[in-house]
Amino acid sequence: MGWRQVIHTRYWNDSLCGDFSERDCNAGHEGEFNGETVEKAGTLPNDAFALRATIKLKAFGLLLLLGIIYALRPLVVVRFGTLIAGRLGHLAANTECYLCEKDVGLSMPKRVFDIWTPGEPANSYLLKMYERVIFTWHSSIPGILREAAKFLDWWHEHEFGNASMGRDIFNLFEQIPSHISFTPEEEKWGEEGLLEMGIPKAAKWVCLIVRDSAYLGQDFAYHHVRDSDVKSYKKAALALAERGYYVVRMGSVVEKQFQVEHPKIIDYATNGMRSEFMDIYLGAHCSFCLSNATGFDAIPMVFRKPICFVNVVPVEYLQTYLKDSIAIWKRHYKNGKRMSFKEIIDSGAGRFLKSQDFMDAKIKLEDNSPNEIMEVALEMADLIEGLCNSLDEHEFWSSYPRSDSPYTGMPLHGRINMRVGSRFLTTIGA
Repeated sequence: MGWRQVIHTRYWNDSLCGDFSERDCNAGHEGEFNGETVEKAGTLPNDAFALRATIKLKAFGLLLLLGIIYALRPLVVVRFGTLIAGRLGHLAANTECYLCEKDVGLSMPKRVFDIWTPGEPANSYLLKMYERVIFTWHSSIPGILREAAKFLDWWHEHEFGNASMGRDIFNLFEQIPSHISFTPEEEKWGEEGLLEMGIPKAAKWVCLIVRDSAYLGQDFAYHHVRDSDVKSYKKAALALAERGYYVVRMGSVVEKQFQVEHPKIIDYATNGMRSEFMDIYLGAHCSFCLSNATGFDAIPMVFRKPICFVNVVPVEYLQTYLKDSIAIWKRHYKNGKRMSFKEIIDSGAGRFLKSQDFMDAKIKLEDNSPNEIMEVALEMADLIEGLCNSLDEHEFWSSYPRSDSPYTGMPLHGRINMRVGSRFLTTIGA
């Protein structure tokens, strides 16, 4: 159970000194509304006294808490971490990777008690599900404690995070099942939600998520290089629908409607039926996800569902550790000529994360064509249905760079499990 569910409401303001009623705070100030402050000689006004008392009590409380944490060190290491909850991909992938790494004892003491402090979540229901398996403290106290204790030479042992930043570089997803699951009651809700959407029981569906310019808004315009136009996915959606799949267009904030006339294609993002719970349920139970590499695809990922990535950029950030997944990427052009994969890597564009980086390098990007997206989506369907032959991609992957993250210093890749779209692979050049 998360801290929010057990903490008494009187402490919601994180005060360590209990309640000060309005009457207590204003005692002795009866003349205040007459433009004067009643103050006894040699004493401070009561509100100033209360403020100083509060500060002293909070300081004492922090010192006491630090002392308890230190005293417990021989028995258990109490650690504090910040849960990156404001972005869906990080909330799902970072948390799941942390739990997998903890299961196998990677880079952590044997006896730990970890406390997460989450911010405002991108999906509150997903956070609720993870709070069944992690301990969270919805408070500013851990942050204050960490700031106050950072000068202590032993404190670094009491902070933690997911160093791999949501990338399964140890290939643990294929060894360990998802740490979150649905209760029988939630399964019932999900089945009812599907019926309301027009998806019958036992039907199979594909989640389609397309990051566009509405995602994250103008504050993150430097990431617009990763956007795509949902219209270019129409051909793939129709082909999948004709093959028997329902196609559910996902997204909490989208630029435009997905206008495709087919009974098995559902624009869930704009039809008014979207909910945080159904976002998770749909992603967890889909046959696969068709994505241009954006936050939502972390939901099927943590539930161990295959993902078909299209329009990926940058190419050195492919999620190569994902089993039964396929990827193709945007075309790169320089001086009017399409760049080969080797030229992309040699130019450094494989690691460019911002639109300006490509502009500075005079590299233009072109989205995958509707035909390319359709071809790789059908190849993904073949793969999960057991109709796809294994391909020898050794030559390509042997030349694929094993880069480290410029932010964490951690490797971006573990063992390669992903495959490249077979037809697309023949077009990328040496």
